Amino acid sequence: MNVLRTPAAVWPWVVGIAALTGCAAGSDDTGDSSLPGPQPTGCDRIDAYDQEAMTADLAYLASPELDGRAPGSEGDELARDFVADRFACLGLTELGTGEGFLQRFTDDENNETANVLGMIPGAQPSELDESVVISAHLDHFGDGWLGANDNASGVTALLAIAQRLMNEGERPDRTIVFAAFGAEETGFQGAERFMRRAPAELDLDQVVYNVNMDMVGSYASSATLYALGTFRGTAGREAVGAHVDDHPTLDVSLGDGSDQSDNYSFCSRGVPYVFFWTEDEPCYHERCDRSERIDYEALTEIASLSGATALTLANSDADLLGAVRAAQNVCF
Repeated sequence: MNVLRTPAAVWPWVVGIAALTGCAAGSDDTGDSSLPGPQPTGCDRIDAYDQEAMTADLAYLASPELDGRAPGSEGDELARDFVADRFACLGLTELGTGEGFLQRFTDDENNETANVLGMIPGAQPSELDESVVISAHLDHFGDGWLGANDNASGVTALLAIAQRLMNEGERPDRTIVFAAFGAEETGFQGAERFMRRAPAELDLDQVVYNVNMDMVGSYASSATLYALGTFRGTAGREAVGAHVDDHPTLDVSLGDGSDQSDNYSFCSRGVPYVFFWTEDEPCYHERCDRSERIDYEALTEIASLSGATALTLANSDADLLGAVRAAQNVCF
């Protein structure tokens, strides 16, 4: 989650919250510093939302080997390669600039980084150019700040959703774009690059929804999953609500808005969003944000709910494009 923007009034961690398992009193925040085993291939799993497989993905992304994935670092490159390789083995369609799944850019601090972009083309001719973007930022601070919850958790969920939708074997009505954005922590730079200079395969004027996942690994901190941007009367609220009963272990809070993550690059341009987020006051932007603190059971459920929400939006009969064209800033 972005460090530069001050929390909006609706940003939900202004109240005291219980410590997440692993940061509670008497726990060891230092964790195991040993390197993980070989990178998980992921493509051969039968159940996309397999907790063991998702744990392995997150452990690699938040490992000391990747050292927090700071933009332009070796860890950033390894993380990008990991996501791009997974997109390739899943069979996603490339959505880049002639470099496979990568959309390269130089950030404001002169770091060379990239977005990792893939897609499932839509099946309905009338809605073929319309798209739903599922996003999670890939970067963190580096230098020992490993960013397990912020945001290896979101990227892990993104990969699981891509696996699930490819396993379905049927194309959605609208195109679904999977975006692992770079340089979010310093001002949503990857998302801004995407929205200003989208790949030729994508018509930005026809992006109808953003489903964003940032810090989705700390459900145990407050036993609440926030689905931000789900204002009354929105297709996003309806889509989330259609699947809440299928995830009875999650207490989902609807409503409220946010400009605190990559969703801002969409909602400030009139594109509505659902932003899934869990509180993590004790270890937000702290060195204790490590993989052993993640609530993996809830993470698998959050990934499942997020994926179902995105697919419902992609298959919706509603005039989502008309709603976008009638809007301006829809962040709050």
